[in-house]
Amino acid sequence: MNDIQLISQLSETYGDQIVVTEKLPLAYCPGGIEAVKAIYLGCDPTNTSKNILFDYAFSHGSEDRGFVQFRKMHLQQLKEIDLNWEQVYTQNLCRNYFKEETGVNKIWKKVAEEFWIERLKEELSVFDPKIPVLLTSQLLLEVLGDKETSKHIAPDIYECKIEIPIPADKNKLGRPLIPVYRGKSPRYKVSYHLKNKEWGKYKDSIKEILKG
Repeated sequence: MNDIQLISQLSETYGDQIVVTEKLPLAYCPGGIEAVKAIYLGCDPTNTSKNILFDYAFSHGSEDRGFVQFRKMHLQQLKEIDLNWEQVYTQNLCRNYFKEETGVNKIWKKVAEEFWIERLKEELSVFDPKIPVLLTSQLLLEVLGDKETSKHIAPDIYECKIEIPIPADKNKLGRPLIPVYRGKSPRYKVSYHLKNKEWGKYKDSIKEILKG
């Protein structure tokens, strides 16, 4: 099924919350499949403040100043665990654009669960099953985890109270999952970005996992 057919099916099934475009952003993988050490996963490409359409996931290819800064922030996150863009396969779970951004989108989880999870699982089948998926949002774990793991909250994960990676047999992608969030919790004064010293132990545990 090509992009136009996918978008048409999405629009027919989920209504006017789906933005109708001619194409979807592609995965970003400049280093080639052989160089990939992890999958870097986002929620979707929606950006309602600027409504820019991207060639690649995570705004790669866009020279808009805001999105250049957006990528720098994510690159810093990758560097904290000794990775770079050439070593990850960057993709969104939902490849389509929505009219509302993820945090306020009432149908995002439904579309993710019903339409995109199995498609992403098939897309990632070219990679060794041991290659982990880095989750950039708590929402991703909520839809990808099983009944137990979908309830894991960020504070417990980052305080190393929950073992990572989340095992392949405990999630819908059938791959090891590792949260690498960036948002804030009322529980802390700092964000979950791995640059913060509070998460040194958690960061080191991720680096050990990536060493294989």
